[in-house]
Amino acid sequence: MKTGPDWQRTGYKWITLTGLSAVLLTGWMLLDSKMVVLGGQASATTPQALGASPQASSTQLAYKQGEPVTLMSDIPLFQNRRDSSVATDQMKVEYYTTKSEKYTLASVRGEWIQLKSSEHGDFWLPSWYALKGSRSMKKMAPQSFTLQSGSKLYLAPGSTSTWSFDKRLTDRAVIVAAWDGWYGVSIAPRIWNKESSTYRPVLLWIKEKDIDQRMNVADGWFNQEASLPTSVIRHLTDIKLNKATISKQVAGWLGEPDWKESSSNLNFTGYSMNIGQTWRYEREDAQFLVTFNKNGRLVRTRWNLAQDNRNAVVSDWNISRADEYEFTTKIYGTTLPLTIPWKPVWTNQGDINYTFLQAATDDVLLMKGDDGGFSGDYYESSIYALDRHSGQQLWEINGGFGRQQAEVDTARQYVTIYNDYDPDKKKYVDRIRHLNLKNGKVTWTYTPKQNFRLDGITAAKNVVVVDSPVVENSSNSWLTVLDSANGKTLWTRKLATGYELLNKSADDPYVLYWEKNKLVAADPQSGRTVWSLKAKRSTIEQFVNDPYFDGIERLDPFATTNAERWLSLDNQWLLLDLNTGKKLAQFPARVGQRFEELNDGMLLIRENKNGDHYGKYEDFTTTLYDAKTGKTRWTLKGKIERGLVEEDQLYVIKNGYPAALDYKTGETRWNAKDTIATLRYPTNQGSYLIIDDQLLLPMDENLLVLNKKNGALLGRVHDVVMGSPEHRDRDAKNGMINRIGNEVYVGSSNGRFRVYEASRFQEAISP
Repeated sequence: MKTGPDWQRTGYKWITLTGLSAVLLTGWMLLDSKMVVLGGQASATTPQALGASPQASSTQLAYKQGEPVTLMSDIPLFQNRRDSSVATDQMKVEYYTTKSEKYTLASVRGEWIQLKSSEHGDFWLPSWYALKGSRSMKKMAPQSFTLQSGSKLYLAPGSTSTWSFDKRLTDRAVIVAAWDGWYGVSIAPRIWNKESSTYRPVLLWIKEKDIDQRMNVADGWFNQEASLPTSVIRHLTDIKLNKATISKQVAGWLGEPDWKESSSNLNFTGYSMNIGQTWRYEREDAQFLVTFNKNGRLVRTRWNLAQDNRNAVVSDWNISRADEYEFTTKIYGTTLPLTIPWKPVWTNQGDINYTFLQAATDDVLLMKGDDGGFSGDYYESSIYALDRHSGQQLWEINGGFGRQQAEVDTARQYVTIYNDYDPDKKKYVDRIRHLNLKNGKVTWTYTPKQNFRLDGITAAKNVVVVDSPVVENSSNSWLTVLDSANGKTLWTRKLATGYELLNKSADDPYVLYWEKNKLVAADPQSGRTVWSLKAKRSTIEQFVNDPYFDGIERLDPFATTNAERWLSLDNQWLLLDLNTGKKLAQFPARVGQRFEELNDGMLLIRENKNGDHYGKYEDFTTTLYDAKTGKTRWTLKGKIERGLVEEDQLYVIKNGYPAALDYKTGETRWNAKDTIATLRYPTNQGSYLIIDDQLLLPMDENLLVLNKKNGALLGRVHDVVMGSPEHRDRDAKNGMINRIGNEVYVGSSNGRFRVYEASRFQEAISP
């Protein structure tokens, strides 16, 4: 494992294996006793001649049509019969035989049998593998080899189907098996991935007498002193690694990894978190990740490959083997992120996948845990508190799969938590509890009088607002306003059908609601109307209620919010001063529109000509707009989002990839479209964060680091696992990564939450 200052690789030494491959030849294929002409050449044989040996005859099969066939595992299966007209490295094998799968005999065609698989349909297999004698085949440690001139490759021992050996295609073949004077040769595919398919090595045979030399492939495949080409290692890992492999074997074969990290959660939602260990082997053209469970047994692998003309797939795809979803390949952009060893001050390991910072005081961090599941895959979330100085958990409330809301009081000393489900009793029950933020002690509770569920809670200055339907399933409501200090009811109000409760936090000066074409700001203590504004309901969709929308503004967990609020009324977007009700700005609301407020108050307004918020990038336009002056600075084609302003530069996600724009003109200064690759369906996994000349950005499963001046990909932060929790875009935008002073707070998708020192970041990048 790399721990010292020489963690960045500068070059690699290569050793070439002498192997074998094939040339395209014309030939014949046997179909029963008939001769089939392919490519102009013909030959004849009998169905009995599987090879030179009568023992290998297809007529010696001990199976009848429809009977189960006993096969060894890890034998390549073919979609169609193959002959020498197909190159040995272009067989397009996707499936191997497995112990768990059942096969029955469908038909016999010369040297081939057709099998019906219990799980994956029909396949073809050289009939030799169905003979009892083939079961004495012995698997071997991989060996390189050289052959005598004119040697042939055979479909199976004794087969009449052959391929010429061509030395031009070396490094794709290794000996992996032996049988009675024959050696089985694994030949890697010329193209491993195409579209959504992963191809695997084929198994052909050579005669022992044709071999000039055999040599074991040395262990330590990734060792710099004697490392193999990536293409060779990919072949070796495919044939050697499986779910029975243990970490000791991997360390021997591949060598010690460059990095060891905590894995993502190995369990599905609904089960206890299970964190294993991921080993990372990194080089310039590829990265290999091997994940083990707590017992050290392999559970999955993945090749990260840079995009090039050999990878005929869409970048951002995670492509698995056809029959083993734990073995995958992911195509990135042209640059793979090397690992940056930035060490945290402390790390807290939670028990739920996603960790979002909600609010902070000098001593306490209020956290939200969420399993990230959607619909039927959502099982639990929690609210908990951490000691800001040590990371120690102070208390936790698990809400199961029910609704959960947390409202910090105005002084940030207490938090009011609403749950509608009790995971211990496994039943729905509304509970409102007011807790001391430091120790979790409950200071008061509120029990609704009705026997049906609440619509939720919110807060304003020094009060908690309880929203409950008048009768079950009704669309009108009783507002019950509680004193946040003691939970006593201050006042109540019945609101008519169609009402909207618009408060967001205890920083709001008044209780804010819309009813009967009027926006009302009520005094929190008395309910008296302080100001009101006549306004009809907007007929255009209220996108602030869209769970996929990540919010108009970015909220700082360490700061209070200002008293300005964007509201949609009468098909207009209004910026109001909540203290006075004064209109500070407005612009028309339109179908297909989304906007965000930048950190300097300017707006990025996105519009889709088809009204589709998730449509094609070319259907979008984005405008930088000063709402307070009513002036447009620029309008660009494309979807531009998640902006962060720094002086004259605007960092954004443009059409799915990181980019920097000239803030005055909108001109693109740099983009990472090629280096990182475009995401087809990007979600907000976390906001940009600046440290000196670097940008940090959660993207895919990594916390990426870019040079803010030119967009160069510098790497990824060590041991940070990110993810894309559906419907939690706002939590991610505000709570996944934050900075205050020298402290950088980073969440994850594997239950971990950390604090780093910004001052130590530069030395991690350039040790």
